[in-house]
Amino acid sequence: MSDTVIDGIDLRVVDHDSFVAFDVNHYAFGATPSALDPERARKSIPYLKDATAIAAFVGEKPQATAVVHSMTQQVRGAVLPMGGVGGVASLPVGRRKGTVRRLMAYSFGIMRDRGESVSTLYPFRESFYERLGYAGFPKPRYVKLLPEALGPLVRMEKPGDIDQVSMSEGFDAWRRFLEAYQRDHHGFSLKALSNAVHGRDENVAWVAFVREQGEITGAMTFRITGYTGSLHAETFYYRTRAARYQLLAWIGRHVDQVKDAWIKLGPQEFPELWYGDLNLEITTRFEHAWPAPMARIISVADLGGLQAGDGRIAVDLVDELCPWNASVWTLTGSDGMLAVEPGGTPECRITIQGLSALVYCGHDPADFVYRGWGDPDAPAQATLRTLFPPVFPMLHEQF
Repeated sequence: MSDTVIDGIDLRVVDHDSFVAFDVNHYAFGATPSALDPERARKSIPYLKDATAIAAFVGEKPQATAVVHSMTQQVRGAVLPMGGVGGVASLPVGRRKGTVRRLMAYSFGIMRDRGESVSTLYPFRESFYERLGYAGFPKPRYVKLLPEALGPLVRMEKPGDIDQVSMSEGFDAWRRFLEAYQRDHHGFSLKALSNAVHGRDENVAWVAFVREQGEITGAMTFRITGYTGSLHAETFYYRTRAARYQLLAWIGRHVDQVKDAWIKLGPQEFPELWYGDLNLEITTRFEHAWPAPMARIISVADLGGLQAGDGRIAVDLVDELCPWNASVWTLTGSDGMLAVEPGGTPECRITIQGLSALVYCGHDPADFVYRGWGDPDAPAQATLRTLFPPVFPMLHEQF
């Protein structure tokens, strides 16, 4: 995408070496006035091969920066190209002037040109990115449990076996497992391999694999803070019930090493039903938790092929920052699949925030009038509910 000048703000794609040297990201997220360590920052550049760095300038002075990572995401059964936005930062001179808003609009054009149908990010403040068209996911939950409560599972005979390797040793198997897991889990994203190998090279996590009849049916990445500290299971994925109990029993084997364990839960997990007498603590306020992610539709025309209920409705879509979306679209669900066509006689008006909330979470359209997301009447609400039943997204990647 070519450079764009709007109201004196020059929006450009920049090379990654320039991006880290600008120091904007370090100022926003690092401790200042300590200087940026350019050599340390440049170590991340090889992992950004499939990412695009962008910056907003006034004259030749950078005001704000962001990075758009090329990724994939499963959305209602279809794996779509996705733009993951990270490192959005602005210097004080660029704040409260719409600089970041213009930068984000520029990034949407880049994503569209690259064929990325959807976008996600982790917001510093939800309301800010909602104004840019994003809708929120549920907050991630964490469960704290005591390894000694898992003793019965450790002693129980269970199908399959489990082993533990370092991330550097297990990365290839971990990546293959994630690629298969993504196909069955809504919202699940994967970084480009050029970026994902950063975790392999850092090698700061263990991976426990469950195998049943030679196939990996469960995997968990975890770290241990130290002797008598905590075990933090950053991912806890399984494809069979036996794999879930194998992973829990593996945590139970750390009874004499750690005082407690924390597991990041999937959106439909209810650990109080896993086993009796676990003495659980469930919270969204884990000290290492990231904020709830948000997602946005970049190209409405690309949504055909998603899983959908039966129904048909024409909507007048409002999207101030992606003008290619701002039109009337007819959404038709038939035989479990969504078709999207331009035109039709609109039956309601909804914003891109509302459509994004429908696609990602099946948000009840009766809420839209209260959220400022549109005006669907009762019949339109009923059709939208049928087309987009509730789903529970899980983003997986952090960026």
